[in-house]
Amino acid sequence: RINKSSFLVGMVGLNEMVQYHTGEQLHESTAAMKFGLKVISYMKNEAERIGAEYGLKMPLEQTPAESTAYRFAKLDMKYFPLQSPTVIRGNKSNGEIYYTNSTYLNVGAQISAIERVKSEGRFHPLIDAGSLTHVWLGESKPPAESIAAFVKKTFEGTQNAQIAFSPEFTSCLSCGQTVRGLKESCPKCGSPDIEGITRVTGFFSKTRGWNKGKMGELKDRVRNNIG
Repeated sequence: RINKSSFLVGMVGLNEMVQYHTGEQLHESTAAMKFGLKVISYMKNEAERIGAEYGLKMPLEQTPAESTAYRFAKLDMKYFPLQSPTVIRGNKSNGEIYYTNSTYLNVGAQISAIERVKSEGRFHPLIDAGSLTHVWLGESKPPAESIAAFVKKTFEGTQNAQIAFSPEFTSCLSCGQTVRGLKESCPKCGSPDIEGITRVTGFFSKTRGWNKGKMGELKDRVRNNIG
């Protein structure tokens, strides 16, 4: 039933595309943000035009892209070795490179959680197939009252459609203990036989299975304590 199907149109690297054209990332100026919004608005209009022409549903989606952000960065480094290093994120010396996923701001931007929620939320009305903002908590454990106040402030004062609070954990394979935060060794028994667990995109997974690009992003993430 092709008429019942939806063909999702995603995006990767909006932040870097804006930086390449304007010299500034999305969070660095009003002009850069407006340019990014203009690009996504154009994508939405084109998807709707093509969908109407062929009788298809083509909504924009915030693509998970666990591997695409890494793959695109590697391809651009190969085929555009002079241009791509000026905007690609991550550690170029060891190959932990990536593009900022979807319409997100740079994960390493030194901005508050509420400012990230507010800015990223400006794109959400243009994305019909689901959108969210990640609040990286690291090892912090905000009280329930702080979480509730943050959620209330988000949905009363921004256009953000959805927020995800993402803590980090270390699980020890020797003593079986799990603690908050990503550690080099188990703080309980000292064993180095551990595994990190945190959100890769929309779901939690063990970091030892991540590709090099996602590991580069993990190291760049700015953690916020909203407590």
